[in-house]
This record gives sequence, structure tokens and C-alpha cells, in this order.
Amino acid sequence: MCHSEKQYIHKLFDIKDYIKLYNIQTEVIQKMLLVYNQEDYEDFLKYHCDIEEDVFWLYYSAVKGESLFIGGYDGDVSKKVELFLKQKLPKDLFCSIVQYIQCLYVDLGTKNTIEKQIAVCNQCLQNTVYSLLLCYDETYCAGAYFLKVNVFV
Repeated sequence: MCHSEKQYIHKLFDIKDYIKLYNIQTEVIQKMLLVYNQEDYEDFLKYHCDIEEDVFWLYYSAVKGESLFIGGYDGDVSKKVELFLKQKLPKDLFCSIVQYIQCLYVDLGTKNTIEKQIAVCNQCLQNTVYSLLLCYDETYCAGAYFLKVNVFV
């Protein structure tokens, strides 16, 4: 993401120009609010005065491929997480954690192993410049996770 794009989006939040935000970030807004067209979005805005900027950035990062969106009821997400981390981590580090991401299950209503297993992965990555960041949000949906690889340089 270029810095000027981020500044422009932030300005739209500051002035609460949510229609222009929808026009330039349609995919992000649709994914975040589960709306399918501008009419649905405008209906949403009638009942919600503001859109949470911090939540927008979570969805933005997922749409841009910087993080992985994991729905709260996606079930077995092992392969999805494995493919994402394989692209984001060096091969040796990926190989050191791959065993811990083989049984990742996300179901907010029953069992949910992702938080525990990502914590184990972070223990393995502890003496490296890499870590995994798992964010949970339930602002506009029943719940979703966002997985990101952080690199400290």
C-alpha cells in the first residue's frame, strides 16, 4: 500500500465520507460489512453513523494479501493457513512450525484451536525476526480472525 493511498483513506474517515470510501474500496467494504452493492451499503449507513477505521484496516490488509482472513466458522483451516505461511516465511522457519498448523480448527461455537496453536508457533519463532500476529474482530460479523506475519528488522 502506498503511503498516499493510506493518507487519503484516513482523510475519508476523518471527514466521514463513507460513500467515497465505498467507491474506492468497494471490495474491502463489501467483505467487511457483508454488503453486495452500494444500495445495501447506504442502507447500512442509515443505521450506523460511523465505520470503524481500525476494523477497515484489518479487512484491507486481507484483501491486499498482507494478512489471511479466517472466518469464525471456517472449520478446518489447516491448509489455508499452511499455504499462507508458506508464502510469507522463509522455508526453514516454515518447516519448524508446519507440524503445529496441521490441526487448526476454527468454530467459535464449539472448538477453536487456532489461538493456542499460533501461540505455539510464536514460541518456535521466538529467537527470529519473525512472529505471527493473530487478531480477532467481531465488530460487523459473528467473528473473524486475521493472521499476519510480522518481520522485525
